[in-house]
Amino acid sequence: MTLKIDHSRVNAAIAKAELSTSGEITCVIKSKALDYGETPLGWAAVAAFVVPMLLSAMGTLPHEWLAPLLTHIFGWNGIGVSGDFATWEVLIGYGFLQVIVFAVVYALIRFTGLKLILTPKATRNRKAHQKAMEQFYARGLHLTQGQTGVMIFCALEEHFVDVIADAGIYAKVDKTLWNDTVAALLGHVKNGDLTSGFEAAVEKCGEALAAHFPPGEDNPNELPDVLIEI
Repeated sequence: MTLKIDHSRVNAAIAKAELSTSGEITCVIKSKALDYGETPLGWAAVAAFVVPMLLSAMGTLPHEWLAPLLTHIFGWNGIGVSGDFATWEVLIGYGFLQVIVFAVVYALIRFTGLKLILTPKATRNRKAHQKAMEQFYARGLHLTQGQTGVMIFCALEEHFVDVIADAGIYAKVDKTLWNDTVAALLGHVKNGDLTSGFEAAVEKCGEALAAHFPPGEDNPNELPDVLIEI
């Protein structure tokens, strides 16, 4: 998914929201899909196990059509199978077919959009949440004076939005606020308007923070008011 976003509008929304609160809001967007190295490996292993079995069950034995290929490549003149199927010719043909199937399926999934499609949603969400937590700590939101850091994270290709707040906020703000924030951003993303989505999410977070964490006499801006793309 490729959506343009106006950084200046989102940055302005963050700055405006923070005027009425001592909290800190950071927005992070992951535009490219996360890595799912286990997906092509898993599917390739299953295909390498199942496909030769299916072909054999259909009467298409691997050695029968791989023998000419092996002869051409290695100069191998296979001995015909006569009666006993537990011969080295059959086993080598079966093994070669497994290697070929594994390599083809792995490459097909690893280097195409199939990797994301074939990854279970639960795995995508888990990895996206892990990336969000990683960014929360990497951006220093846990180091604010009043433990009032909030991060709005969007993994665009995964259609995943997460709102992570520090301990001081979780203790006071109703959890439904975070659900509303996620819904607001996702709703705009589905309509192709990523900028308005972040603006709406920031506004909702700002209102909640203002209600529980109003600005004090000294209200330093502890974190940059910018949208971060990773």
